[in-house]
Amino acid sequence: MDETYIMNQVKESCCYVSTNYQGDTESCRIDPKRNPIVQEYILPDLSTNRKGRVRQPNDIMAETDQILVMNNERFAVPELLFRPDDIGLDQAGLAATIAHSISQLPIDLQGMFWSNIGLIGGNAKFPGFRQRLLVELQTLAPVECEVVIYECKDPITEAYQSAHTFVTQSSASGSSSAGGEGFAQRAVTRSEYMESGNSASRRKFKDWKSVVDSEKDAQSHKDAPAIGNIKDMAPKEGAKGRGKHQREESRSVQRRDDRSPAVPNPIASTSRLTRTRTTRAGGTANPN
Repeated sequence: MDETYIMNQVKESCCYVSTNYQGDTESCRIDPKRNPIVQEYILPDLSTNRKGRVRQPNDIMAETDQILVMNNERFAVPELLFRPDDIGLDQAGLAATIAHSISQLPIDLQGMFWSNIGLIGGNAKFPGFRQRLLVELQTLAPVECEVVIYECKDPITEAYQSAHTFVTQSSASGSSSAGGEGFAQRAVTRSEYMESGNSASRRKFKDWKSVVDSEKDAQSHKDAPAIGNIKDMAPKEGAKGRGKHQREESRSVQRRDDRSPAVPNPIASTSRLTRTRTTRAGGTANPN
C-alpha cells in the first residue's frame, strides 16, 4: 500500500467522524465481522483501469479482486484530527486550536469570529465532521458567544475560489480609486514579509494596529485606580476603629508633652536660690 492516492480514495469513500467514539469502538470489538460499521473496499485493478469502490451486497466478486476490510479504521483515522495524542503527537486537536486562535483576537471581535466559522478542505467532507466540531467548540466557547459553523458546496476548492474572488474585487475597486493599487494594498507579499517580518503587516494594516493598541490602552486605564475613588477605597471604620484612633491621638499628645520644655516650679526655684546664697556666705543651709 505504498500508493498514497489509493489510500486517499479509501479514506474518502469509507471514513467518517464519529460522534460517539466509545460506543462505536465497543460495537466493533464485540462483533468485528458483523456490525453496522464494518465495510469492505474493493481495491482498484490497474490492469483493467477499474476504480476502487465500496462493496455492495449484490456485487459479484472475481477471483482477482482484492478486498480491504474497514472496521474501526473508518472512524479511528479521522479521530486524529480531534485527538492527535492518540498516536503520541503532542499537539492540540482541531477544536482546541480554533479556540486558541480566536482567543488571541481583540475581545470585541471574538464573538464575531465564533459565529462565523467556515469549513474548507477535503476533510470537511467527512460525514459527521461538522456535528462533532460544533459539539466540541460549544464546550470551549465563552458562554455569551454563539458558535455558528458554515459549510460550502465544494470545500476542496473553496479556498481558491475565495482568494480569486477577493483578488478580483480588490483589483476592481483599486482601479477606480485614486491610488489604483487595489490588491497590493490589502496583502503582504512574501518579499515584504521576509524583509520586515510581522512589522510589514503592522505598517500596512494600520487600522488593525490601532485596534490592538486601543485595547491595551483601555485595559491599562481599567487597571489604574481613579483619583476620585481613592477615598472610596479606604476601609470604613466602626466604633472599634474610632477607639483605636483616639488611643493613638492620646499617645501622640503625650509624646508631644514629653518633648515640651518643663515649666519651672516657683517654690522649688526659691528654695534652691536660698541654699546657694547660704553656701556662698559660709553658713549651712537649713533644708526646711
